[in-house]
Amino acid sequence: MSTLNATAPAAQTTTPAAADPRIHLSFVRLVRSEWLKFTTIRSTWWSIALVLILSVGLSLLMAASYASFALDNAEAGMPQGNAVAVQVIVFSTVLTQLLAVILGSITVTGEYSTGMIRSTLTAAPGRSGAVLAKALVVGVTMFVTSIVVFAIIAIVTAPILTTNALDLSEPETALMPLLGAALFLALMAMMGVGIGFIIRNGPGALAIGIGLVFVAPLLVSFFPRVDGFAWIHDLASYLPSNAGQSLFLGGGMSGNALDTIPAIVTIVVWAAAALVGGIAVLKTRDA
Repeated sequence: MSTLNATAPAAQTTTPAAADPRIHLSFVRLVRSEWLKFTTIRSTWWSIALVLILSVGLSLLMAASYASFALDNAEAGMPQGNAVAVQVIVFSTVLTQLLAVILGSITVTGEYSTGMIRSTLTAAPGRSGAVLAKALVVGVTMFVTSIVVFAIIAIVTAPILTTNALDLSEPETALMPLLGAALFLALMAMMGVGIGFIIRNGPGALAIGIGLVFVAPLLVSFFPRVDGFAWIHDLASYLPSNAGQSLFLGGGMSGNALDTIPAIVTIVVWAAAALVGGIAVLKTRDA
């Protein structure tokens, strides 16, 4: 027995190597990680394809409708040229704004449903960086997608609109409203990310999105425009969808039209409030 003990190899103890302080998960790496996750799930591409198909289809119908009454509209003194082209191109945002909110929400709720959120928070224990990186990826993707979709719509509707096709020689009336619409959809997607972190549930986030984008503006329209209800219409001007439509259509479903700067500030505040709320919830609750 003593011989066996003498010949047995001594147990080796190893000390874990100290982590290199120069290596850390920077915000750029967080963005890259979120980009990989965002582009490798099928729901992202299905959502983008749905935005494209829905936008082009609705705009073609709107262009055909304008073309059918082009002479009557001209004789009635209705707006022509870029005013018509922009309305045709951004017409689908009435629906795609909801898709933008949903796209932002499902990137978050999908991680909660699969448990991947635990890996995300292990890699980014500060948590706020993960929220902001995800919002940036979703927002930039939505902005670029919207610009591409608007360009496609402008090309396919030009032969139908003829004299009312988009005229790029007047950027103030042609490009600025389209950039405003793309910015609006990007901020709606970022707001969806914040809502996703707050609610953590797909159907719940969808209900909140529908309520903000469709139900709230519609409910306001039931109140008559009299002095007693003027404050309701004033407040309705600052709903996200109404502010966005003021930016590129000159007015929303309800409320009063906002000038460009107040409209942009309103949309930014909605997105920022949702993201701040998402960060606060993520920091105070376990995954």
